Amino acid sequence: MRSLTLGALTALLVSAALPAAALNNDPTLSKLCVASGGDPALPCGASPKADQAAFAALSKEYGVALAPKLLAPAETLGANGFQFSLQLSTTTTNSDEAYWKEAVNDPPSALMTTQIDVRKGLPFSFEMGATATYLIESELWAFGGSLKWALNEAINDFPVDFAIRGSLNRMVGSSEMQLSTAGMDLILSRSFGAGGVANIGPYMAYSPAWIFARSGVLDSTPGNGDDPSGDFVFSGEDQTVHRFVLGSRFVFSAVNFTPEVALAKGVQSYNINFGLDF
Repeated sequence: MRSLTLGALTALLVSAALPAAALNNDPTLSKLCVASGGDPALPCGASPKADQAAFAALSKEYGVALAPKLLAPAETLGANGFQFSLQLSTTTTNSDEAYWKEAVNDPPSALMTTQIDVRKGLPFSFEMGATATYLIESELWAFGGSLKWALNEAINDFPVDFAIRGSLNRMVGSSEMQLSTAGMDLILSRSFGAGGVANIGPYMAYSPAWIFARSGVLDSTPGNGDDPSGDFVFSGEDQTVHRFVLGSRFVFSAVNFTPEVALAKGVQSYNINFGLDF
């Protein structure tokens, strides 16, 4: 497990040093338009119209892939607890749809991300975290933070832990798409010991995510100088994605491992966390 963690961390750090260039998973929004007259040889014709439905569908899938992952039960780390984690995630896409074929040269069947996550326990059953997420084969990063409050934690009279977590993040790296996400997690879990050598914490959560996507002014006819006839812009898209999360944390001494699946209509995410507790 240590070798997997170090290998994934190395890949994440190397990706940060790559020169800025459009990679396979960088979207080209300027191709998401429809012709409205003019020269038919041009990609969208003169005076193109934005394909708003395509923008909404594409930004939703990018938003789900880059949104913060839960990857923890309801219980917090404790007032003195600290955790450093590396997370890997695969989010399915509808790559056979026209908007993927237009916006990406080689549409992927899944978007893969690596994420560094740091969490610190606080008094009164609070916990705060910070994340940095990289979308593999792209120039896209997302940075964000979270705050969790365990309303019921380790109480024998009611042995099911319950917590609520809020999260925010912002994508950077694209000159065409501005993407922000906000999330809320309502978490139920129950932890128990196993053979005196491990602690197991299965959990479930309702985790809606709100995705806010915008674009700048796009040029459907690049290379034609300063001719504004090929310019267009998308209206802002604000979308809600309802996710249901199932996972379980396994703790062995200071090492923890957490697999998780997040299910939503048309999109699923499969996530893994490798963490160290201090």
